[in-house]
Amino acid sequence: MEHLHTITQAYSQTPWRKQVQMMGIFLLGVVIAATIAGVYLNVTARTTAIGRQIQEMQVHFYGFYKLEGEMDDPDKVVPIEELEQNIASLRTQLAYLTSYQVMVARAREMGLREANPEDIVYLEIAGYVEPQTAVLAPPPQPVVVNAAGIDPAFRQSLFDWVGVQIQDALKYFNGVEP
Repeated sequence: MEHLHTITQAYSQTPWRKQVQMMGIFLLGVVIAATIAGVYLNVTARTTAIGRQIQEMQVHFYGFYKLEGEMDDPDKVVPIEELEQNIASLRTQLAYLTSYQVMVARAREMGLREANPEDIVYLEIAGYVEPQTAVLAPPPQPVVVNAAGIDPAFRQSLFDWVGVQIQDALKYFNGVEP
């Protein structure tokens, strides 16, 4: 029993080795976290730098000049972002005013009505050629494969071909004696 105790004691680790292992695992975790944070900061810094380069290119391309403000105060300087928002707002208003429902309501207010087929007059224009429909490909048809058109060398299966090759090789050995 004492022999077993001495073997166990010899193979058990000392407390300072256990502490070194725990410290190593902790430091490994810190190094991994620092590496991830470094990669994140690197990507963020490069993204910011590229964004800044894009802004500088836009200034270089469009030019750096002051955009004048509204008509009532021409000396007022308006930032580009505000002008872009105003343009987007005006485009939205234009889209609403040219929508189908609004255009029909405006036409009815003006006294216009929808045309009936009897009201439509077709004019014949001399020299007008009606556009032809484009035919891109012939319509699909069934494909018939003619077996007679296939080369006889390709009608053999792999096993038949191997058998013929073996028979040809045996022809050379039939008349030979050891």
